[in-house]
Amino acid sequence: MAIASRVDAAELRSEIEALEAFGSMDEEGLDSLCRMARCHDYPRGNILHYKGDTDDAVYMVIRGKVKIVLAGEEGREVVIDLLRQGDLLGLVAAANRNSHPAHAITATESRLAKFKREAFLAWVETQGLMADLVWRQLAQRVRQAYTRIGEHVLLDVKARLMLTLLEIAEHEGQPASEGEEIEFTRPTHRELAERIGSSREVVTRLLSELLESDMLNAEGRVIRVPLSALILRDE
Repeated sequence: MAIASRVDAAELRSEIEALEAFGSMDEEGLDSLCRMARCHDYPRGNILHYKGDTDDAVYMVIRGKVKIVLAGEEGREVVIDLLRQGDLLGLVAAANRNSHPAHAITATESRLAKFKREAFLAWVETQGLMADLVWRQLAQRVRQAYTRIGEHVLLDVKARLMLTLLEIAEHEGQPASEGEEIEFTRPTHRELAERIGSSREVVTRLLSELLESDMLNAEGRVIRVPLSALILRDE
């Protein structure tokens, strides 16, 4: 678990205060939260915990992304969730005082604030945030897991790849200059393969097929998606 550098308290406070969930919090609440935190910058590929670990930590993603991964006995991995800025990690284990149900690995260089589980949950309850922060995010994690399971059972690989690209466009895309499209920089073929439970070779072939259709346009690794495709995904 290599750690690149420790983040000082003043810098951490300014970053937490900028998060949507904490922007309206009073000074005392922010100060007490930051005093509990141990914040570090982590390199890409850093394992935060394995499935079955029983540490008592809850993490908050300040920057970067963390992937939640299930692995089979033969080493095949499937990414069941991708946590971004403001998301909490370790809630399932915290909620039932049990072990982590999956691996957690940094998908990019990431900055994470780490809290002792009991201290963090006590702070959340004191601040009246149990429903809005913890249970809302826990429900989102469960919903995302069900969605991923459903996709793997019911959809073919090409459909899973398309849905994953639309998800990336929704969360990370920016309006293209024409105004009718969203553009984003796609992950590598290997990263996409991990997210949809396939191989890099299959992703390469299917991505080529999708780019030949009317659904996607690309220049290098920059992909553009029609806004209409995102609207259809939400229906």
